[in-house]
Amino acid sequence: MLLAIDIGNTSVAFGLFDMQADANMDAPLEPVVLSRVAVRKNASADEYAVMMREILRLRLGVNEPEIDSAAISSVVPSTSLAVSEAAVILSGKKPYMIGPGVRTGFRIGIYDPACLGADIVSNAAASLDLCQPPLVIFDAGTANTITVIDSDRTLTGTVISPGLRISAAALSEHAELLDSVPLGGGKLPMIGRDTEESVRAGLIYGNSMMLDGFVRSIRESLSSKDKPQTLSLIATGEFAPVIIEHCRNKFTFDEALTLKGVASLYRRNRLS
Repeated sequence: MLLAIDIGNTSVAFGLFDMQADANMDAPLEPVVLSRVAVRKNASADEYAVMMREILRLRLGVNEPEIDSAAISSVVPSTSLAVSEAAVILSGKKPYMIGPGVRTGFRIGIYDPACLGADIVSNAAASLDLCQPPLVIFDAGTANTITVIDSDRTLTGTVISPGLRISAAALSEHAELLDSVPLGGGKLPMIGRDTEESVRAGLIYGNSMMLDGFVRSIRESLSSKDKPQTLSLIATGEFAPVIIEHCRNKFTFDEALTLKGVASLYRRNRLS
């Protein structure tokens, strides 16, 4: 089993993939099990290994998960070392790190491809396994990222903006009368009738309208005058469901998208 890990700013997502069952190198990958733990400041490798192992034991109903390899995507260097050492404890091998030089199967058309985040590369790899380009990938976590891949399988660029949690925290911190509000759950009117509804509407509808606006402009930029462009739209990340629910454009949500990309890139670079 491959232990795929995605290290984010607030959580470490991980999943097990049966690579032997997915022998077709072009087939989309599905995790056998999927979970996450919170990023803990100064947590040791042993602590991360124990947390992940116990969750896998519980979810799989086995005494010892069969892990023979690991692959990691990380945007948090300060957490990477401990989690990488935890992966060695769990798999017995040094993990494969998604980074510069990885064979992706698509072109990266930005100024410095080495600067592209491992999570964005992983999302793109998984999305191209699942969808026909051109496509737009929306990842709503600590930051929002919008990634564009054209019909030639070229990642043409990204948009990065503050995520819902950062925006809510900033509003609460800098506006004395606006307390922190819950971000999800319940029916939400566009025009709030009290402070909580008003803040939630501004945050959530603000993000959904922003996303719709970008999708419209991206579609127009990729279309020719005589041939409107159809886009595949896919979303992932903790806050994606609450945002895309209010979008006019219809996104397919995939909770495991980044981990699927980590597994896909491992397959391309280590098994092919």
